[in-house]
Amino acid sequence: MNMRPAGAITTYRGNLLPAFDAVDEARYYNVQLTFKENEMGGILALNQPEKGTFRLIMMTAFGMPMFDFSISRDSFIVNSCMEQMNKKVVLNILEKDFRSLLMLNLPNKFNAVYYRNNRLKDYAGYSINADDGEFNFLLYPRNGGYVRNIQNGGSIKRMNATFDDQVVTINHPKLGLQMVMTMMSQE
Repeated sequence: MNMRPAGAITTYRGNLLPAFDAVDEARYYNVQLTFKENEMGGILALNQPEKGTFRLIMMTAFGMPMFDFSISRDSFIVNSCMEQMNKKVVLNILEKDFRSLLMLNLPNKFNAVYYRNNRLKDYAGYSINADDGEFNFLLYPRNGGYVRNIQNGGSIKRMNATFDDQVVTINHPKLGLQMVMTMMSQE
């Protein structure tokens, strides 16, 4: 896709349509976690007990807790975490991933370089200096909604996330790590 710079702009976090924006009641996701050849399924519960603070609880399909985090723009609290995941590098990756998806690494109002595709008018891209490094964002239409793509980091921890209103996919290609979260029916 050929995106060209269209200039510097000031915009708002809400204009980027965060993955978990306006969480007013608990949401549940089926999760498939793959690390190299190993796979594990589970359920992720996400809620927003107070504005700007999110609680993420992941458990295996059998109900064994994997992690319980509280995250806001200024804090990341590990309420509990299974021993195998309770490693600084793992917690840092999960924190950065969820902080990016929730766009907590961006102030509410920020400056960005804006990109457009001349042929595909509904495609927009942004290059942003986030709190935790460079943050590239692409927004494009699909099936009556929008798909968002985030890329951050340039090292071994580089993350690429693609999401719409139902499915969130996080990839760490250099680590062989992928997490696919599919929203469960709220019925």
